[in-house]
Amino acid sequence: MKKSNFAAVLVIASNLGWAAPPSENVVKSCLQLVSASPAVEVKTLDVGEVFQEDDYADGFDAKYAFKYGGADVGYAERKAEQALIYSGKIYPLAKAMPTGDNRGIKPSAFNPTLAQWGIVREGREKYLCVSFNFDGLGRSGSYQNVHGGYLLNSKTKGLYFVVRDVRQ
Repeated sequence: MKKSNFAAVLVIASNLGWAAPPSENVVKSCLQLVSASPAVEVKTLDVGEVFQEDDYADGFDAKYAFKYGGADVGYAERKAEQALIYSGKIYPLAKAMPTGDNRGIKPSAFNPTLAQWGIVREGREKYLCVSFNFDGLGRSGSYQNVHGGYLLNSKTKGLYFVVRDVRQ
């Protein structure tokens, strides 16, 4: 492929939301909600007031939502489907792209009340981050350190799913 054609494909792909997945420093920062690198900024979201709303959008019910920067953020369900809410839009978890070694774990539901919610920034990239430890399974033993998370790129709207041992 010629250089100019390759560049055009990259531009088209980034416009369609096919940008590169988050860096490993962003992933680690999200899962612990603590910066894993000086280049990564982490902000924990205040989930103070939570609301629920039936038929929120696209047939999904907002089961756990809150305001951040004047916009809705949270978790929604429709029958057997789950989704994130960001700026009032629905992002189905089943469409999340697995990133890195996820130990064979597929994108799945999580308990939003036990999850940690945050914003992670690295350079020009900003992600909504949801981190969870699989509903508290393994609170004793080695599994307590295995966390899952979803990262939604605020610009490209790419949704990523990650699982890591946070000790590593």
